[in-house]
Amino acid sequence: MKTLLVCAGGFSTTMMMEAMKKVVKQSEKLAEQDYPMEAIGVDKLDRYVSDYDVILVGPQLSHKYDFIKETADRLHKPTVLLTSDIYGSMDGATVMKQAILAYRKSLQTV
Repeated sequence: MKTLLVCAGGFSTTMMMEAMKKVVKQSEKLAEQDYPMEAIGVDKLDRYVSDYDVILVGPQLSHKYDFIKETADRLHKPTVLLTSDIYGSMDGATVMKQAILAYRKSLQTV
């Protein structure tokens, strides 16, 4: 499951991505090679969206979420708008769960 994290600039989303990678690395059930991730600024979305399985959107982009979701929906990519609470606490485990659930749900609707 390839995960793309989208934010305004990149710094905080890179921190979230590292928290998620740590969760995968410490997991006995998840293999690192099965969960590649990348963090990008929203201005690069069109270039990257087709290469990923699930799109996570930082809360600072909630005002652009409809645009991001529309872009991802055209390619049948699930999106998750992260909440400020989860994002602010850098809760990588919860974000990984949200990403996996969104991805699995998208497979059921195809």
